[in-house]
Amino acid sequence: MKLRGIELTNVRRFAGRRAILSDLGDGVTVLSEPNEFGKSTFFDALHALFFERHRSSRAPVKALQPHAGGAPEISAEIELPEGRFRLHKRFLSRPQARVTDAEGRLIAQEDEAEAWIDRLMGGDLAGPSGLLWVRQGLLGLEPEGASADERRERERGLGARRELLSSVAGEIDMMTGGRRMDLVLARVTDEMARLATATGRPRAGGEWARAIEEAATLAQAEAEAQDKAQRLSGDLTRRAEVQRRLARLSDPQAARLRAQALAEAQAAHQAARAHADRTQQAERDLKLAQLDEAGARARIDQVQQLTLRLDQARAARAEAEARAASLQARAEDLAQRDRRAAADLQAAAQATRASRARLAVAQRARLAQAARSRAADLTRSLERAEALQAQMQADRAERARLTVTPKAMAALEAAQTALDRAQARAEAQAVCIEALPDGPPATWPDGAPLGPGMVPVMARTRLDLPGFGVLIVDPGLGQGAVAAVAQAQDALDRALAQCGAADLPEARRQLALAQRLDDATRQGAQTLEGLAPEGLETLRTACATALAEADSAPAEAEDPAPLERELAATEAAEAEAQATARGAHEAAIAAGEARADGEGERRSAERALAEMQDEAGAPEDLAARLQALQADLPGLSARHAAAALQVQDLAASAPDLTTAEAALTRAASAAEQARRDLEGLREELAALNMRIEILAEEGIEELRDDVTGRRITAQARAARFEAEMAALTRLRTALDQARSRQRDAYFRPVLRELQPLLAILHPGAALQIDDDSLLPHAMTRDGQAETLDILSGGTREQVAILTRLAFARLFAQAGRPVPVILDDALVHTDDDRIEAMFTALHRVAADQQVLVLTCRQRAFESLGGARAQVRIEAV
Repeated sequence: MKLRGIELTNVRRFAGRRAILSDLGDGVTVLSEPNEFGKSTFFDALHALFFERHRSSRAPVKALQPHAGGAPEISAEIELPEGRFRLHKRFLSRPQARVTDAEGRLIAQEDEAEAWIDRLMGGDLAGPSGLLWVRQGLLGLEPEGASADERRERERGLGARRELLSSVAGEIDMMTGGRRMDLVLARVTDEMARLATATGRPRAGGEWARAIEEAATLAQAEAEAQDKAQRLSGDLTRRAEVQRRLARLSDPQAARLRAQALAEAQAAHQAARAHADRTQQAERDLKLAQLDEAGARARIDQVQQLTLRLDQARAARAEAEARAASLQARAEDLAQRDRRAAADLQAAAQATRASRARLAVAQRARLAQAARSRAADLTRSLERAEALQAQMQADRAERARLTVTPKAMAALEAAQTALDRAQARAEAQAVCIEALPDGPPATWPDGAPLGPGMVPVMARTRLDLPGFGVLIVDPGLGQGAVAAVAQAQDALDRALAQCGAADLPEARRQLALAQRLDDATRQGAQTLEGLAPEGLETLRTACATALAEADSAPAEAEDPAPLERELAATEAAEAEAQATARGAHEAAIAAGEARADGEGERRSAERALAEMQDEAGAPEDLAARLQALQADLPGLSARHAAAALQVQDLAASAPDLTTAEAALTRAASAAEQARRDLEGLREELAALNMRIEILAEEGIEELRDDVTGRRITAQARAARFEAEMAALTRLRTALDQARSRQRDAYFRPVLRELQPLLAILHPGAALQIDDDSLLPHAMTRDGQAETLDILSGGTREQVAILTRLAFARLFAQAGRPVPVILDDALVHTDDDRIEAMFTALHRVAADQQVLVLTCRQRAFESLGGARAQVRIEAV
């Protein structure tokens, strides 16, 4: 098939207009127009014409409708071996599809036209999904997205490539490759798909899954039937047992015996309960007698204790009064001793202070001479330090006026050297004049006389020559020498200003003076630090202190030695007196505290006695109470003994109440259990009769045997399907292995077409074809294999275009030539390789129609081929 013309009416940007691309010849045809012209519109329109149904309203179709609305119409003129035909489709509004021949006769319309186009395109296998039409922006060999359309396009492309390779691999058309291999693999795959999923599990709704489900259902029914049969057998056995137990419990003699046992147990329990009540009353009387006797004894003990405690309180009060009087006398004696010891301590302290004062006077007199000598030394040091400090302040003031530094001096000397060098160079180039007047001397412009000797002239100068006139001398020096001297002089002036000197010798004198002043200041500081290490103020304070000490010393004093011995004796006597006074004072304080404690104990004893007297009352009343209580005690004891004897007698003759209660509980429980058992057995017997009747009517045993047979048959059928699936799996594995062994021969046609095209761009490179996708997946260059996903965008683009060209040639060899359409497909290729790509396109275009749509007008000028033009008409 070859395209000869394309016509778009009311499509996208051509709203209300008709765009015609006609006279498309063989070989390479280029439509080179700028962006937004509508080149991709032609591409998308062709895709819709060949691959979208005319009644479709899918997104690709709606995308062709212009913003103004209306029905897009697309027509294409194609050439087949049978002649030329015109395909036409109208979408969205009043959709239609038509196929006419060159004379305009209608060949097919509507659905028949769609079928005619499908047969033409090989069942939707030769267009974009068949690798030959490349959309704008598609870099790889097929769509990489996850949408349903992209997945379907990848599946269609894989099917197209398999069908194409099988059709052209005639030399290996055997069971290991080619169409027969495809048919066998497809048949095996269909059979496997009929039975199982891709993971090998039984397919839902398939024969294998139905057999497994039927076997499982029958196995469950069999288990249910078996369970019912077992329940029927158990119910029959249980009914016989229930009938026997019901007969035994319903016997009248057994019922009379149960009633008699219950009545006897009730009577025994009532007698035991009455005896227990009498025993409890006797125990209560015994308890009351015990409490009365114990109370009487407790009250007797209480009265006796009160009498004893009253006597003890009287004795305690007498003892506390005696102790308080003794402590009072001792406290007064120790207080008198404390006063005497304090007076002795005061006298000893007075003697010690007098001795210490006389010794201090003697010591100050002894130190007077040393203080005067030290004051004289400090005075001399202070005077010298103050004079040195004054000199240092004067030196610092003088040094502050000098701004010259060694660094500034070095800069000044460098500036002077630079000036001397510049002047020497200028003088070397200058004119020298010498005046030897025999009359009045010549003068410089400032009036100074021009003396003897050669004088260089550095600039244009006017000389006054008496008797002659004026002589103008122009040395003609270059501006560079004069400028260098001026610059050097400026630098020297700046350096002198920084040093604060008029010339270099003065600056040197100032630097030497500054260095001498710095040395003098440094030496003075060291000397001053030696005279006053802690500063002048500290030295002045020390001097004043020494003078004060010398002036305050007495003129005459005693010898310090005997005074020191006398002071030691008085201090010892004072220490002894102090120890004695401290002991006496502490004893007096302790005695005072003991006296206070004794007085407190006396008062407490007196208060305790008063409280006991209040509690006991009059002594005669207390004795009468004790006598009365002792008289009542024998009667209470006798009553206690009688109550105890009665309790003992009742306990000896008491029946066992717990046993009687247990016997009554057992008899009542047995009677009640017999009643409940009768009711339960009657209900269970009725239920058993109902279930046995229902199961007997179902014929459960015969039903179980039938289900068992059907289950065995279904399991056998599932086993056969499982064996068939295993055999098919082994067969497909063997076929895949055989096809893999023959892959080189199978891929030889596409590699045969692809290798020459690849050599144009990448000499020596080779492509590897993937067994599953039937597309290149790696490229080998210089012995190094690289997968396509790690190559540059330009290289991947080139491999994708070359692969499409190779498949285009295979389509042509298979008798199904389809034009190659590239919509701005070479956008990542560099300038050198794009030229090689143009050569590859022309190599294929020798017997293949190629239509190139591009906006890169300048880059595609060297592509060659025919240039297409779009004609736009009003509708």
